[in-house]
Amino acid sequence: MDENIKNSIKARKEAFTNAYIIEDQSLLKMIDDLFNKINEFGTTCRDVMDFETKFAISPLNQEYIDLFTKIATTSKPIIYESNEDVKSDAEYLKDEIMDDLKYASKEITRPVRRNIKAKLYDKVRDIPGVSQVMLAKQYHDLGKSITGGYQNDDEEDENETE
Repeated sequence: MDENIKNSIKARKEAFTNAYIIEDQSLLKMIDDLFNKINEFGTTCRDVMDFETKFAISPLNQEYIDLFTKIATTSKPIIYESNEDVKSDAEYLKDEIMDDLKYASKEITRPVRRNIKAKLYDKVRDIPGVSQVMLAKQYHDLGKSITGGYQNDDEEDENETE
């Protein structure tokens, strides 16, 4: 399973365990059963965006919300002793969410960036003479890679400018 999916599931579970003192064994079993199903569901998704999209419309999401409501109304909230604890948890969740968003944005924009780059490359090649220059550069680079570089390559460039 994708590591970002695991982190997303972990964050959901910690929303229960880090926010409430759950003493009722039946609630603990319900949490375990639900997260076994969510983990199974996570293995069917290709990445975190796929997981989040499908989870949002799955019956598991409603089951999660219902269980969260039940826990919130029947269990004691954890009272943090200091703002540092709250800040630490908030920072952790913020970092997890930001990591997921960065990954998702890269995955979403990758095809767009490739398409833009390809179109720009095509436009540049249409400029008269550019194709020949690009081909000459490719031959030059190929020659350097085959021979390990031209001797006095830098000196030749300097002589040409004089």
